[in-house]
Amino acid sequence: MPPLAYHGSMRPADPFTRLSDYPEHRAFVGQPQRYDLAGGSQFALLFLLGLREHHRLLDFGCGSLRLGRLVIPYLKAGGYFGIEPDRALVDAGLDHELGRDALTLRRPRFLHTSDFRADGFDTTFDFIIAQSVFSHTGVAWVRRALASFAQVLEPGGLVVANFLLGPEGFGPSPETTDWVYPECVAYMPDRLQALAAEAGLVMRACPWPHPELHWFVFAREEAALPPREALGALRVAPPAWRS
Repeated sequence: MPPLAYHGSMRPADPFTRLSDYPEHRAFVGQPQRYDLAGGSQFALLFLLGLREHHRLLDFGCGSLRLGRLVIPYLKAGGYFGIEPDRALVDAGLDHELGRDALTLRRPRFLHTSDFRADGFDTTFDFIIAQSVFSHTGVAWVRRALASFAQVLEPGGLVVANFLLGPEGFGPSPETTDWVYPECVAYMPDRLQALAAEAGLVMRACPWPHPELHWFVFAREEAALPPREALGALRVAPPAWRS
């Protein structure tokens, strides 16, 4: 029997009809009607790029555990690390999305800092993911984060991050030193390539679907990047992003 798929009017109705109906911890981190799809999409991407249960993952800007609620149970105990300036968001994720038993069973660790550094855990990572972080700030903070990622990334590890591509100055200037959320900062690919090289990283575009942003993978050396053919296989049809 083929797997069930929902199409058009067959898809179950979303119980929430207004943005104000969604829980605040979901609405604060992006379009809440996409909360489940966004988390699932990130988890699927990481898995297809090679994330396995024994790896150490840094969720940079982990918010209310949109990804964490899926990946914390998957990773072995002590394998998940999250950085999120807003402690209340993490608490809400633990209370309403994951459950606090996971603190004992999986021992995730969290830092509540806003300095765009990744070295506060005194460990290294096999994977670092930054979902919709660099789309809301300027070059100075991207530069600092990438340099810090390079310091804590395992030699064969990957950074997976997305950016808004477009003419610079389309919205807030890339030279801004502010956190401009919910506005977005656009970058040109050559600027991102230069920032990666400055941090000692190499970069390759990843065609995994996202409704607004573009994914890239970074590594400390070319050999650690997924082959272009493998990345090309990630050019799949996008899910039915609800809006």
